[in-house]
Amino acid sequence: MVPRRPGVLDGRADRSALQPAIGEPPRMTSSWFDLARQSILNPQAAAPLLVATSLNPAVVPLTLALVAVLNGLLYGLLLPVDFFPGGFASPIVLAALVGAVVWGSAAILAVVGRMFGGTGTTTTLLRVTLWLQILRLAAQVVLSVVGMLVPALAWLIGMAAGIWGIYMMISFVAAAHGFETRLKAVGVVGVTFVSAVLVLSVLLSAMGVAPVEV
Repeated sequence: MVPRRPGVLDGRADRSALQPAIGEPPRMTSSWFDLARQSILNPQAAAPLLVATSLNPAVVPLTLALVAVLNGLLYGLLLPVDFFPGGFASPIVLAALVGAVVWGSAAILAVVGRMFGGTGTTTTLLRVTLWLQILRLAAQVVLSVVGMLVPALAWLIGMAAGIWGIYMMISFVAAAHGFETRLKAVGVVGVTFVSAVLVLSVLLSAMGVAPVEV
């Protein structure tokens, strides 16, 4: 039997190679670029692929460190020095803070999700959070370049990306917790956001960091 080429079926466009057939378990794409594209265009289909991917245990902590460092460097380059109070202007301190926030957010997502009947672990939610952080970081770089050329366009794209990013987060959280409906994921994301803001505010206050005056 001659194998059929993926992408063409009886003269019609076949479904994406990233999308598993009905009844098949999700399978990982051979290209992270393809998964990134699918995550942006169809996050509901891409989320189960990421969650079901088998990774080396060392990948997640290494990715967390990389994301923290890249975010620290990006914020250090884009934002003015006087924007950060005290010693937070240092890229090293920023990287440590970003890493703590990302890990803490994943932990809260896991705990709150289980309160809603989910099954996701902190490791799974950390994988999801890191993946979305990588996509957000890439989008931030693109927006920075566009902002230097056409500031108004960058603002519009940024608004659209922010709204779509919330939908992506809901889709990935739903997949990580095994929710049958994304409505529960909306509640998890909302409660997590409020909890993270409260925890961060308490920590910053305990460290003697006052709110930035505008």
